[in-house]
Amino acid sequence: MDNYLEKIEKYLKALSSSERIDIVKEIKSAMLELQNTGLTTEQIIERLGNPKELAKAYLGDAISKNSKFSWRKLAAVFAFCSSFAGAIGMFVLPIISTLSIALMISGVITPIGGIIKFVGHLMGYDITGITIQIGAFTPSPMQFLPTSIVIGVLMFLLGKVLWRLTIKYIQQLVRRRKHSECER
Repeated sequence: MDNYLEKIEKYLKALSSSERIDIVKEIKSAMLELQNTGLTTEQIIERLGNPKELAKAYLGDAISKNSKFSWRKLAAVFAFCSSFAGAIGMFVLPIISTLSIALMISGVITPIGGIIKFVGHLMGYDITGITIQIGAFTPSPMQFLPTSIVIGVLMFLLGKVLWRLTIKYIQQLVRRRKHSECER
């Protein structure tokens, strides 16, 4: 049983240590309850199934509990994708989650660039390294700050939407997995 629990913990390494410990304790408790009913270790492990599959189910649940972003949750998404989401999910989820983070970070950085460019203009400096060009439109120094704020807000919101879509997709995979396990 210890070997089984060690494998579970290994597959859950993307989660925080407290989450991992809680999950392993829960599984160990379930194993001990089954053992008290007279089942052998082999029967218990057979009933629980493949440790990788069980860990993936817990990993999916942990990711889908809330949609707030954290770097640890991003690592958990990648771990989930590599072992659970199938061929499409292995490419789609990492791309969408990485893009969402990039957009949220860019959404914060873009207005900062706008502030720097605007303050530079007010002080008489032309900061050429910070530019915005949308098609043929290049904002004047006075238009640069509001334009960068609008673009930053739009990028940040799009990033949040993509992050929520990532979490929703994982929730769907977990629900489908639980539904297929119930039918067995």
